[in-house]
Amino acid sequence: MAEAPLLQRVPTDRFGHLLFVVARMFALAGGLLVLALVLMTLASIGGRALLSMPVQGDYELIQLGTAVGVASFLPLTQLRGGHVIVDFFTAKSRPAVREWLDAAGAVLVGLAGALIAWRMTHGAISLFEANDETTILGVPTWYAVALMVPSFALLALAGFYTAWLHAKRVLLGRDAQ
Repeated sequence: MAEAPLLQRVPTDRFGHLLFVVARMFALAGGLLVLALVLMTLASIGGRALLSMPVQGDYELIQLGTAVGVASFLPLTQLRGGHVIVDFFTAKSRPAVREWLDAAGAVLVGLAGALIAWRMTHGAISLFEANDETTILGVPTWYAVALMVPSFALLALAGFYTAWLHAKRVLLGRDAQ
């Protein structure tokens, strides 16, 4: 049986509250971006079907925009405990054991987010230096890569914060419900 989300409400500590608010703003911005991409796709399909005039470069814009949008959802998903958890082997373990395993998993998410942010920073710089652009519209590809860096940095912070919350719950004797 799946655990309840770790953060069912906004954290009360200063750092957690700020992290949650910023992650929610990132997710909202990502949602608006995905909505804009959906509307552009509809306009392109309608333009192609009715007027033989699709939106030029729609595939390029979808590719770049979707990557940025999805990356922006990850920090809030981590804070809300929304990532998929396979708990087949640990379902009957003591709550403290599950908390420690969740803490270890959250540390791994934090490390992965930090590593990805670091490498994407270098990737964006490389794409900038290479003057890499999309084929049809000529949009510099480093824009999208650079826009994803803050999302992965925020994911790293969210991972380390949720690891701390899991560990704190065990250390203070508050087993998972």
